[in-house]
Amino acid sequence: MLSRRRSVRLGQFSLAIILWTTLHTEWASGTRGSPDFTPSSYQFTLPKIPFTGAPIDMGTTLVAIKYSGGVVLGADTRTSTGGYVSNKLAYKINILLSTTSSSNNNSNLLDGTESSPQTSTTTTTTPLGTTSCVLCRSGSAADTQWVATQTRHKFLTRQLERPTYVPSISQIAHYIRHLLRQTKQQVSSSSGPLQASLICAGYDDQDGCGSGSGSGKIYAITPGGSLLVEDHFCVSGSGSTLLLGYLDSLDPSELTSYNKDEAVALVTKLLRLSIARDGSSGGLVRIVVVNKEGVEELTVNPDDTSKLGEKNFVAKLEGFVDATQ
Repeated sequence: MLSRRRSVRLGQFSLAIILWTTLHTEWASGTRGSPDFTPSSYQFTLPKIPFTGAPIDMGTTLVAIKYSGGVVLGADTRTSTGGYVSNKLAYKINILLSTTSSSNNNSNLLDGTESSPQTSTTTTTTPLGTTSCVLCRSGSAADTQWVATQTRHKFLTRQLERPTYVPSISQIAHYIRHLLRQTKQQVSSSSGPLQASLICAGYDDQDGCGSGSGSGKIYAITPGGSLLVEDHFCVSGSGSTLLLGYLDSLDPSELTSYNKDEAVALVTKLLRLSIARDGSSGGLVRIVVVNKEGVEELTVNPDDTSKLGEKNFVAKLEGFVDATQ
């Protein structure tokens, strides 16, 4: 047994000597390069992986409905980055112009995803004529916030230059369309056009694109820059497809006869339905009422059905839907 072990060890030793002799001869003759023991020889370079970080996306539900005195708009408050919810309390409705502006009614235009909590309800009259306009945003938070900032800056500058100038909702909507089209033509193919699907709505006493005068007006602006005049309602965002069938079941002519409370209750119900089923919609329900008196903001917890007189109106809606089945 011992002799066998000695034979194995002797064979291993002999093989090591042969290998060392061969390598030494090659190194001495220059046929084999000297071994490189520098730190650089041990560096390992990771393969380049393209950046896949998703921008902040406002996959959302936007609703705008005309009523007898103006327009009621609503949106959820969730923004996401890929599959991660980056903000549960985002502001997706920007007030561009208002006849009466609340001291807390505007989200920070430099930050399109969040704003400080609202605590005050004091209102101050501003010399902006009889035009009140808001912008509902869905798509990329950065792109849509840039559009809102540019639009607000444009028309506030015009009013400083011409104090008597009062823009119409139609003029504001057409300017937003111009921004989207202009940017689409200027950007390179790598960056692509702005990811923005917008609803521009408000109240004015001027004629615009056949929408009438002294009433609420709603314009839908698609990512490509198309401008659509909506007669009764408009929905946008990832949760909009869930609501179209419900809205189609209602009588469009009856919507314009709703009072403020009924319109607010309907928008609240629509957003609750979307939050319950759309994975990109969530958080709270933000409501904005635009009429000849200005802009009013409301915030509703989607789990609370005791506010805004919704119980009675929900029963009315459910009775109407049951009657049509």
